[in-house]
Amino acid sequence: MKLGTLDAVIMVVYLVAVAVIGFVAGRRETKTTHDYFLAGSRLPWYAVGLSMVASSISTEQFIGEVGFAYTYGLAVANWEWLIFPALTVLIWVFTPFFIRRRVTTMPEFLERRFGPGSRTILALLTIISYAAVNLALVLYSGGLALEHIFGMPLMAGVLLLAVVTTAYTLYGGLSSVVWTDVFQCVILLLGGILIFVLGVTHVEGGWSAILGTGDRAHLMLPADHPELPWTSMLVLALVTNVWYYCTNQFINQRCLGAKDEWHAKMGMLFCGVLGLVLALAVSFPGMIAYALNPNLEDPNTAYPYLVLTLVPVSLQGVILAALVSAIMSTISSLLNSTATVFTIDIYQRFLDKKATQEKLIRVGRYAGLTAMLVALGCVPLVGMWKHIFAYCQDVWVLLAGPTVAVFLVGVLWRRATSSAATVTMAMSFPLMLIPYLQQVYHFLPMSILVFGGLTFLFCVVLMVAVSLVTPPVAREEARSMQWTFAMLKLPPEQAAANAVWYRRVGFWWLLLGSLYAAIYAVFW
Repeated sequence: MKLGTLDAVIMVVYLVAVAVIGFVAGRRETKTTHDYFLAGSRLPWYAVGLSMVASSISTEQFIGEVGFAYTYGLAVANWEWLIFPALTVLIWVFTPFFIRRRVTTMPEFLERRFGPGSRTILALLTIISYAAVNLALVLYSGGLALEHIFGMPLMAGVLLLAVVTTAYTLYGGLSSVVWTDVFQCVILLLGGILIFVLGVTHVEGGWSAILGTGDRAHLMLPADHPELPWTSMLVLALVTNVWYYCTNQFINQRCLGAKDEWHAKMGMLFCGVLGLVLALAVSFPGMIAYALNPNLEDPNTAYPYLVLTLVPVSLQGVILAALVSAIMSTISSLLNSTATVFTIDIYQRFLDKKATQEKLIRVGRYAGLTAMLVALGCVPLVGMWKHIFAYCQDVWVLLAGPTVAVFLVGVLWRRATSSAATVTMAMSFPLMLIPYLQQVYHFLPMSILVFGGLTFLFCVVLMVAVSLVTPPVAREEARSMQWTFAMLKLPPEQAAANAVWYRRVGFWWLLLGSLYAAIYAVFW
């Protein structure tokens, strides 16, 4: 595809708009670390929700998830539609802790419950995984998309995006990230839905032809399916997604920067509402591509194939802007969160406890830049996987087990100890190596997602066993980090301000849950 004058104009206008939004939004957020890393706790619910979606969607979805759906069909939509259990845990269990305790990072939350050991492990794990896994994946898939669709040299396109995104992200902090995410989320959703609408109108046989037959037409596949058995979807819903939404810094940082607990919870529900349509933009296009041409050699080229086949010249610039939005929004979120964790959880604790606010912000900027350079060096690792979407899922499911076990057991069981948390979190480092070894030696007798579920159960058992033979945490703050049913209610002043039915979190949570239940009743 060769970009025309109109496409170039659209792209330039888009890049200028993003840069202006990023620098304007961040101009007042560089005085204190609270302003820089948490946007001064001024984010409204709609910004929280849109930013959560924009941060979670990148070319790993537009390229990787579309390719995954091309191969396996409707079951891949579970990655967008099985988020409700995780959002439920986040809204009713963890958000009261995060907002009422004024938590800045996820590792900080662990220290308040268990002490410094588990905090340090999670901080190091977060920094390593964001740079080596998440950022590398976004850069690789983004370069692949630009190369296949628009003929841009892979590294030239990636470096351009990296430079622009890094500039406004490191300048303005979370405020720049969130408000550019709001703009970019609208663009990427429009681009995704545009492909879906064009595809539906071009497939002979319409909706039934897109859904296909047999396993391709069902959300839940048999337990003996080689890649996506229903057991792996159970692990996705209860382990990977809980890790992703409840313990993941680059997703939760928007919630931590919300105006108050009501805005944080409503933002998460808005994220869930957007998830209802998100599958149309990032899963169904793969099924459309299969209906149009079931003989593509590389499933990762399914989205580029749709763009080249369906999109008229006058709209190609919009698709490019959508892809670039997906890339930039995720890069900015990862850079900001990496900078936050390194500055607050590593540098300030171990290297300079008396650092000024200005110095901490400067260190955060250097940390983000370093993470980008490390990610560029790790890009070749992504090429080991046939499906680039499977790359992140394989790594994430094994990272999720120890972290989810520690977080959940920690808030639900008072007897959980610091030693147990440290031992369990330390399991993460050898587990990170298994997906890479599996690509070479193929030693696992089951789906790696199912193995991840067994790993989670093992970590829960390990957490309980070590807790029973080690002394409990004696600190008063640790005892206060226990969940109670009273946390289901908003603080009194917020409850009074949002007492009418259409502002109640519970009402919208029930409605959203009913909508997701209806989807599974239809497509099970």
